[in-house]
Amino acid sequence: MKDLDLSALIEARDGQKPETEPTLRANVDQLNFWYGDFQALKNINLPIHDKKVTALIGASGCGKSTLLRCFNRMHDLYHNNRYEGAITLYPEGDNIVGAKTDPMLIRLRVGMVFQKPNPFPKSIYENVAAGLRIRGINKRTILDDKVEAALTGAALWDEVKDRLNEGAYSLSGGQQQRLCIARALAPEPELLLLDEPTSALDPIATAKVEDLIEKLADNITILIVTHNMQQAARISDHVGYMHLGEMVEFDLASRIFVKPSKEQTRAYVTGRFG
Repeated sequence: MKDLDLSALIEARDGQKPETEPTLRANVDQLNFWYGDFQALKNINLPIHDKKVTALIGASGCGKSTLLRCFNRMHDLYHNNRYEGAITLYPEGDNIVGAKTDPMLIRLRVGMVFQKPNPFPKSIYENVAAGLRIRGINKRTILDDKVEAALTGAALWDEVKDRLNEGAYSLSGGQQQRLCIARALAPEPELLLLDEPTSALDPIATAKVEDLIEKLADNITILIVTHNMQQAARISDHVGYMHLGEMVEFDLASRIFVKPSKEQTRAYVTGRFG
């Protein structure tokens, strides 16, 4: 099979980004996770750089989404799941998976957008305001400003500003996904998780979401799961390649896609494996 040529995408993208000193927003240290008796994650180490896009890649079932959902304690919603190790969220230094950490508070600090758009059966306005109301913000003028800011940040305001009281299901699939991004942005999270956010979208909607991700990374740290190598090359700064619950390799996107250090990584990104 012919190798996927991702070097041009990497060079074009990296040529537009100035070099800066890396600052960590989060750090995964010796993380293990079990679904009951099954160990799904094994000794994961992963730095998450502030205001950068980090992509997790790997074959289906490798543990990408499992790792992503550790960051906002989604696994706590099911019995017999357990964590071992740490995910430190900076600058406070809180351990996200620590037994004394409140998952509800973590979910306000770490936003998440899922594979398929999942707007609430409410108006466009109330979808975005939902997280703000959980934070105890109910004053209409403050809600109005923050809803507008979130929709603007999700590149959706101009399309819906005259439709805020309409149901969210009246929007197209791509608009619904950007609405979910706005909903996640409204509480001003420190970290945004994206789980295959464009897999259910058409190419035009996918391009809009990718453009949005690049713009959002100027102000927020993003961790994304994707199966699309071209997408990861277009939008990510760092990449972690996973296999069977282990982190095989983590590095700059330019190295992972152009000159990875592990042959197993090279086989995956060039389409010879996985």
